[in-house]
Amino acid sequence: MPNSKCFTYELSTCRHPGDRARSTQAPSSPTILPVPDPYAVDARYYDAIHSSFRDDIGLWLSFAGRTDRPVLEVGCGTGRIALELARAGYTVTGIDPSPSMLDVARAKAEADAIDVNFIEGRAAGLALEHEHYGLALLPLDVFLYCRDGEEQVALLRALAGCLTFNGLLALDLPGPAQGLDPAANGQQVLVFSGQDGHGQPFDCYHLHEDDLAAQTRLLRVTYESATAEGLVRRQVSEHLLRYVYRFELEYLLDRAGLALLDIYGDYDLGPLMNDSERMIAIARRKQG
Repeated sequence: MPNSKCFTYELSTCRHPGDRARSTQAPSSPTILPVPDPYAVDARYYDAIHSSFRDDIGLWLSFAGRTDRPVLEVGCGTGRIALELARAGYTVTGIDPSPSMLDVARAKAEADAIDVNFIEGRAAGLALEHEHYGLALLPLDVFLYCRDGEEQVALLRALAGCLTFNGLLALDLPGPAQGLDPAANGQQVLVFSGQDGHGQPFDCYHLHEDDLAAQTRLLRVTYESATAEGLVRRQVSEHLLRYVYRFELEYLLDRAGLALLDIYGDYDLGPLMNDSERMIAIARRKQG
């Protein structure tokens, strides 16, 4: 998405044993190297961090089972969901703006001999086949990457047009318990320690700047690794997310020609409550 960017820098430093990747301070004057693909950095580490997350897979399989038409995933990334749907026998198209993410997805599909149609681009700008899909899915906060209301409506309209007359649109958004939190602005938090696909140990840090008035979060993701010689490498990506609330979403869907059918607070389809960490919205075209 255009509201994301990446840069990389390296520094040489001496560390004591056991001190690897625990610094929360960035160098005062890093050499910044622009990266054309805003997700090029994230692609290397994404599967290490997210591949074990399967809480939502059963839900998307169940919704895919309600139609005999193809399934469209918007923001498919490295194929975590799209490949699972294809393994289950569904015809799947995955869209993502990042060539680096799609390179990983295609490599995994080829390695496992799985047929998924991966398309590079943004759904609102693609000529999607009219009334072709029985399910369009926007998983894990993908919708938050729309920078404003007009972009949100444009995306929803594009998806409404590619759905069959009884097709469903599913959006997975943060729930009330995962809302914006300006009190934690500027606090760098270690969210993952592990190894990337090449066996290189790394740490992943998150730092956010939340703006309640603008309903936005600037999320800075830092990936840090260190060699035995004391060379520390930090790669950073920044993503601007625009949060959406329950009745605002219903209005956006209405403007796009969609009607909200159901709204849930978890992947077990429990009710949306104050302490819900997710908000799962299911919509359908208002007209056939």
